[in-house]
Amino acid sequence: MEIKEKITLDNLTNESVSVLRQQYLCYNGVEMQIGDNVRNSYTDCDEDRKILKEQLSEEYFNAVLAVWGN
Repeated sequence: MEIKEKITLDNLTNESVSVLRQQYLCYNGVEMQIGDNVRNSYTDCDEDRKILKEQLSEEYFNAVLAVWGN
């Protein structure tokens, strides 16, 4: 039994992004969503960039910065 988290960068624009988090339980090769979807929105500001850097893996954070710029 393994719990995986899927992250989706939804509605990524040059001003904002919506981050969707979903948890799945993998049991006998079958994925089942557990819990509710968690969605948070962020804007391109210093405070939200700091939060995203702490909460997202480098791969996802870099994808956001590729759109937002330095």
